[in-house]
Amino acid sequence: MNLRRLRLLPFLLLPLWTQAAPNTRDMNILFIIAEDWSAFALGSYGNPVVQTPHLDAFAARSLQFNRAYCQGPVCNPSRASLVTGLRPDTTGVYGNGEAMDEHVPEGSPSMAAMMGGRKNVWAGNIGKLVHRWDEARRFAEGFDRNEYTHFYDEIVDFTGEQAIVPWIEGGPVWAEDEAFLLPEPHRSELKRLHEIREAKKAAGEPDTWPLRKPFQQYHAEMLGDSGLPAEQMEDGRIARRAVELLGELAGRDGPFFLSVGLYATHTPLLAPREFVELYDPAQMLPTPFPVEDDIGVPDVARRFGRNYDVFNGMYPQFARTREREAEALTAYYACASYLDAQVGMILEGLAAEGLADNTIVVFVADHGFQLGEHGMWSKFSLFEQSTRVPLIVHVPGAAANGSETDAFVELVDFMPTFAEWWGLEPATVFEGDSFHPLLSDPEQPWKEAVFSSIPIRGLGRMVRTDDFRYSEWRQDRSLPHETPPLERELYDLVNDPGEQRNLVDDPLYTAVLREMQSRLRAGSAAARPPRR
Repeated sequence: MNLRRLRLLPFLLLPLWTQAAPNTRDMNILFIIAEDWSAFALGSYGNPVVQTPHLDAFAARSLQFNRAYCQGPVCNPSRASLVTGLRPDTTGVYGNGEAMDEHVPEGSPSMAAMMGGRKNVWAGNIGKLVHRWDEARRFAEGFDRNEYTHFYDEIVDFTGEQAIVPWIEGGPVWAEDEAFLLPEPHRSELKRLHEIREAKKAAGEPDTWPLRKPFQQYHAEMLGDSGLPAEQMEDGRIARRAVELLGELAGRDGPFFLSVGLYATHTPLLAPREFVELYDPAQMLPTPFPVEDDIGVPDVARRFGRNYDVFNGMYPQFARTREREAEALTAYYACASYLDAQVGMILEGLAAEGLADNTIVVFVADHGFQLGEHGMWSKFSLFEQSTRVPLIVHVPGAAANGSETDAFVELVDFMPTFAEWWGLEPATVFEGDSFHPLLSDPEQPWKEAVFSSIPIRGLGRMVRTDDFRYSEWRQDRSLPHETPPLERELYDLVNDPGEQRNLVDDPLYTAVLREMQSRLRAGSAAARPPRR
């Protein structure tokens, strides 16, 4: 039996596994996606420190997927695969720099078009679903409503019923790429830095300020108390708006699809004080996988020692110290607890409207987050902490509710799964597989491996099986069999779950190395579940 922990009484298990699957065609779908939330930072996934009572309770009555993985451990490629059902080699989106509208082939599947195309259905989104809506406008076509809360210099009409949730009075003093409400004195300092920059630009000096570089931004270093109550922070406003929308949708005929995108486990790691006070930095233990214990791990796998987000090294006042790392971990957990409370509010709103018994609820994150492992912070690596995501699914009446599964699933599987839930014709080009059968039998044979990639000095590709993870790094984005790799990694995840001993040159693992090389070259098509 593969399930690590069963929440069902043993004598009830066999009949439930064999009962008929519920008819999901007319069920609503509530899809909650968080940003940068590590599967290692939820109580139901085994973290003994973080406080996530609402999601823990949700997991206890749902199916928790213990081995779910993203296709790219950074927002854009991950979400591009999510909303198309296609992998990065097909979407052409490997990092945050490739606009979906420019790179994803014309005619590709779209979540908005698929979910909004069914008769008598309402489909919409609030918050973040793709990386940037201004670079993915055609992927909003089909939504009845698309409410996006980040601040833009120009408000973009993404749908015919556009509604931009306004910032609170006295909001951002600055908008470049994305605007965040920062507590004082950081807001004033950021304003001062921008004034200096603008003065230099006006004087004809080169614009070399680090805020122009991806991720390396001042606000990414903010930790702790946001200085705002929960209802005024972005996710607090999103959660309350989602509850309002659920109230509106409860009175209509026909099913709905509502996507709710939350932000707060993304930097800046700021949360309302009440959540920060749940944790004591002095009690935060350092990672059990420090960089000093890495053996043979190539520099490229550790981003050459650079952090692109928090601890980005651009501002001396935010130097990385043991004390500040403890503060960062505290702040990350505070953000997780804050988001957990917002998810709880949404689920309570669903129940209060009488919708819970006919609504499929999905909670997932776009990718994970390094919390000091290998000396790394934030996402953007092929280590488990970045590629593995939490995934919890509740289908009313499903046999597997209240249990866990170790079956491999990927974000690229969501489009075919949504199609099956609503009885839609799946696109023939989908490169993922519906995981709906696992809701009836979570122990059945399933995928043999999962795949992810990341653009560092070219491209790194990885394949992860039950027991091993293998990666190859190249100067270009060619497929694995076309050019020799510059670096390789092989980790025994059973004996080395922290991925700290690279076994690629260990003669005892020669046969394993050959097998994993073959799996990477064969690609995802060779690892798909058995045909039904």
